[in-house]
Amino acid sequence: MSLWAKNLAVLQTVAPDLAATLAATVIPDDHQVQPSRSGHPYLQVGKQRLTSSYDPVKEGQEWARALEGDAGPLVVFGLGLGYHLLPLLSPERPIWVVEPSAAVARLALEHQDLTPLLARGGLRLGADYTGIPLNTRLADHSPTRRLHPGPYRRLTLFLAGEAGELGPLRILVAGPLYGGSHPIARYTARGFQQLGHETEFMDFAPFYAGYQVLARVTQDQRAVHKLTQELLRFLGETLLARVRDFKPDLVFVLAQAPVAPPLLKALKAEVPLVAYWFVEDFQVLTYWQDLAPEVDVFFTLQKEPFFSELKRRGVKNYACLPLAADLEAYPPLDLSPEDTRRFGSAVSFVGAGYYNRRQFFQGLTDFDFKIWGSEWELNSHLGRHIQNQAARVSEEDSAKIFNATRINLNLHSSPFHAGINPQGDYLNPRVFDLAACGAFQLVDWRAQLPEFFTPGQELATFASLAEAREKILYYLAHEDERRQLAAAGRERVLRHHTYARRLATALEMIQDFHPGILPCRQPREAAPAPVQASFPVDHPVQALLDRLPEDATPDLDGLVSQIKVSTDPLTEPEAILWLLHEFRRMVHRPGVTGGA
Repeated sequence: MSLWAKNLAVLQTVAPDLAATLAATVIPDDHQVQPSRSGHPYLQVGKQRLTSSYDPVKEGQEWARALEGDAGPLVVFGLGLGYHLLPLLSPERPIWVVEPSAAVARLALEHQDLTPLLARGGLRLGADYTGIPLNTRLADHSPTRRLHPGPYRRLTLFLAGEAGELGPLRILVAGPLYGGSHPIARYTARGFQQLGHETEFMDFAPFYAGYQVLARVTQDQRAVHKLTQELLRFLGETLLARVRDFKPDLVFVLAQAPVAPPLLKALKAEVPLVAYWFVEDFQVLTYWQDLAPEVDVFFTLQKEPFFSELKRRGVKNYACLPLAADLEAYPPLDLSPEDTRRFGSAVSFVGAGYYNRRQFFQGLTDFDFKIWGSEWELNSHLGRHIQNQAARVSEEDSAKIFNATRINLNLHSSPFHAGINPQGDYLNPRVFDLAACGAFQLVDWRAQLPEFFTPGQELATFASLAEAREKILYYLAHEDERRQLAAAGRERVLRHHTYARRLATALEMIQDFHPGILPCRQPREAAPAPVQASFPVDHPVQALLDRLPEDATPDLDGLVSQIKVSTDPLTEPEAILWLLHEFRRMVHRPGVTGGA
């Protein structure tokens, strides 16, 4: 039995969730395990060595020797490859190890017998300090501390009893006029709200009609550019005015929002922190070059070589923040026969008609194949497959298509390739949206994909037209496998890839970059939530509220989000609440979305 299998078997017994997390962890390319001069493996992450490259065993023994004379409980920050821990492990001494990196923890379990630590539940990952007593002595593994100063500071505050709950914060989310980042901005605002923060969404979409009018008012392109820039400047001033009124702790800006460097400078003078989420391909859209240096934290979808470019331009605080799923926008649906006929097909695609898709899809025209979205040429070889006159697809219709289709094709966009981008890295929103619906998807291979889903178990992949055709034929003939993969993909999203979880991570990273700036407030003693106060204490709705998870808001949105996740038959109160929720959504129906 390998060391990994031996360690994992113990971990599955004492901490099954942690075992599942580490089993699904993919090791990044910059995590290298090499033989040291003494023959024992050593670990290097990027340019930081986490163990000696000469004799890691001796180094670990010397580290442990410095702690001799104190046999009391101990918290160690940093697992490395475990050399420094082995001399300390004894049945009498309580020891907890907090490792901030899942990839490092996975490598340690692959190269070291850590069963004595794992068997007594001594491994913690990230900010999980469950069961660790306050004021326990802390010893840091210096290379890990250098690599992760923010998590180390959080652990020290926790042990000192000074780590108050973050927030509730006042957060203003600034969205774009239009485009693929507009729905992401809405989901972001909703995610912050689900975390309990007082959140406002500055939605500029209503101004898009005026932007279009200005673009057609004259044929003089210089005049058009001046007019549209004046509108964008005006919208920026509107944002600044709202900031002065709302007084947020954090302004969280989405890509394509109407913010220019001068406005970002003005925002930073008004609020404690400004973060920007660049949900674009940095090689296709390059306006990040002007904006990234002007914000406190710059979030990306891509890592290298984007990180090196940011560093070269003097940007210090940057991090990768992948997209996620909004469970309210993309739930599993029971469709009517009419909707199933209208939106269903053997194969479908929802998205804009980029060059690579127009080329690639010509090889799939012999299938029952429906193409939904804008920017497709009706008078083309694909014309008979294009639905609804190539109109943009609403969020609601997208969810229906995903649920009605047997095989949802997901080909990432590229203006430079005739088919699949061989250097494709980041994941588009559709990967998460399809999984949230519990829909089966066949997606082109992307370098980041195994970090988020297990290919062949939670979704299917293809790397060529021939492979796409082969897998379409296979999965059309194997319905049970399709359903199993789709269900597993949805389960993965529910556990790891919601916007609330993603944005909680974003706030942790912001704290790491700027410790002590975001306030830790005690939650206000408020009146009962509106839904709770609206029903008698013995009403069935009160039982639903009692079953809500701690991170769910006790309002109509929170209740319905939990009802949708449940697989139990609907009760009458649940059906009424869902109906009220859908009625409210219809009244406040958002605009149609594009297909990135």
